[in-house]
Amino acid sequence: MALRGPRPALLLLLALLAACLVLASGQPWIEPNFIFQRKHVNYPKTPTPDANDYCNKMMLLRGLYGKAVNTFIHEPVSNINRICRDDGIPKIGGLRESKDEFSITQCIFNPDTLSISYIGVVKKLKIIVGCWNFYAVYYLEQL
Repeated sequence: MALRGPRPALLLLLALLAACLVLASGQPWIEPNFIFQRKHVNYPKTPTPDANDYCNKMMLLRGLYGKAVNTFIHEPVSNINRICRDDGIPKIGGLRESKDEFSITQCIFNPDTLSISYIGVVKKLKIIVGCWNFYAVYYLEQL
């Protein structure tokens, strides 16, 4: 006798099997770290004529246009994630501050123009991140 029609129980079993295989593979779920990278990491730094052009370009490319403030970190992801292990100093609220200074560009919305544009400020400072499973998942803006 051939199977006919949809079999929800079979589909559920296959979905659960796939989930178990992913979990058993030992690979961590780090989607929040990928989101953090999209919003805050640009290494190597995208070349532009000046910091304002950099911010206008990157905020548009990363889908962050219209956000009041955003910071891009110009260091390898591995260096940033190390803050969540040995290279970070614990702070209040589960945050960690880097021991070393990082190259960053802060993009600040410019309210004086009629169109959406950003003022770029290049800095070198200690950064503060939130961590999950030893991966950076949140950046604390410092103005």
